[in-house]
Amino acid sequence: MSMTFSEMSELISTLETELTEATTEGNATRANDIKTAIDDVTFLRAQSLVAEGNALAAQIAAARISVEQVIARLESRTDITRIVNLASGLGVSTSANGQVTGNSEIIESMRNEPPVAGMDSSAVLPPGGPSTFIAAHKTATKTVLLVDDQGREFLRVGGSRSWRNFNPGNIRKGNFSTNNGAIGDDGSFAIFPDKKTGQKAIEVLLRGRSYGPLTIKAAINRYAPPSENDTDSYVNFVVQKTSLNRGDILDDLRIADIRKIVSAIEMMEGWARGEQRPHIPFSGFDGVNPLGGGAASGVSAAIGAASDWMEIAKREAALPVDKRSEIAGPQSNPRILKYFEVGSTWFDPDNGDETEWCAVFVNYCLETSGYVGTNHPGARSFFWNKKRQFIKLDAPRKFCIAVRRYAPFADVNWDTGAGHVGFVVDYSDTHVTLLGGNQGNTVKEKTFPRRVQAADGTLKSEFVAFMMPVMN
Repeated sequence: MSMTFSEMSELISTLETELTEATTEGNATRANDIKTAIDDVTFLRAQSLVAEGNALAAQIAAARISVEQVIARLESRTDITRIVNLASGLGVSTSANGQVTGNSEIIESMRNEPPVAGMDSSAVLPPGGPSTFIAAHKTATKTVLLVDDQGREFLRVGGSRSWRNFNPGNIRKGNFSTNNGAIGDDGSFAIFPDKKTGQKAIEVLLRGRSYGPLTIKAAINRYAPPSENDTDSYVNFVVQKTSLNRGDILDDLRIADIRKIVSAIEMMEGWARGEQRPHIPFSGFDGVNPLGGGAASGVSAAIGAASDWMEIAKREAALPVDKRSEIAGPQSNPRILKYFEVGSTWFDPDNGDETEWCAVFVNYCLETSGYVGTNHPGARSFFWNKKRQFIKLDAPRKFCIAVRRYAPFADVNWDTGAGHVGFVVDYSDTHVTLLGGNQGNTVKEKTFPRRVQAADGTLKSEFVAFMMPVMN
């Protein structure tokens, strides 16, 4: 019976575990036999990779064309990444490699539409929550942003990684975690919507074909390999907590015993609580908490703390030009894609760094300095001020946020349409100078007229809001 590429990869992993055991036991004959088996299966796997690559190319292209042409015609980033990985394994060079492999880590979990439609309009979100979390992403060190099914945003800050991610087994991101309910990732590990779903994912993993035929010892060696863990201590801990034997086969265990192992894994991985809170400023606005929960504590604009976000903006502007600018052609600057990852966690910049990125740059500077952004890629989201995280000023002030709108102006709520946003570094009665992103395809200062009219008097653009973040 033939084996798939995936099945052969699993077999090699199992053989490698057995090789480790044979080497540790000093059984040289068995170790050599296993090495030979690994070499044979690796060769067969390479042949399988060629076959699967050819089949996939034929299926997608419906013709015998080059991998480069297939990539050019695909729209799905998942398919592009898979084709490029296959091409790399086959030794085929493609000019798209840099773009796809360099960006897929950031954009693979993003989408073109928000997880909740209301997030892309001026409509105020309902108070309360959270209800069911449906999307999540890491935005800063030890910080995960989660979105519930009403579009409300919440932070899980501090604590252990497993707690922040509702991932008691610290399961890696990937197809398995996605198929078992993951709603995002922190760059390496999956984020689940709740602890129960995360626990169930461990159970499914242990009862699946990758782990079911293994002993407890071999399963833990695969789950927590010696290259990354003190695996012997891990095995001893699981055996001690479950009262099972390290030689027990997972397939032979009752579901109650599997759940004991799940519980032991959770304890071993650590589950330390941090703080979960609405992603709104600590200081209120007009005495109203937009997510409910009683009166807010008043209004406190961050005028005196403006250096917090400006330090970030100035740091980015001081980078070498090639580090803070768009890259011509199909490739994208990973730093600009990072602005999207933090500044609009749900949005897929499908045009790479050529997607308008002024708003995500401002959000990046706010979020990484501890303030509340808009989690939206449009300048209009600052004008909406849906979380009441900004105080609107009557006039520009140094280091405040300035929002510029372009015609048409008929939509009072500005639910659609173009604009620009940045930080004010200088101003006069007629002009405003901004430090911002996507200004000449880079991060730099640029001066704009306060108001632009056509020859017939029609308004073409103007600054519609000057805003100071509420203290956080």
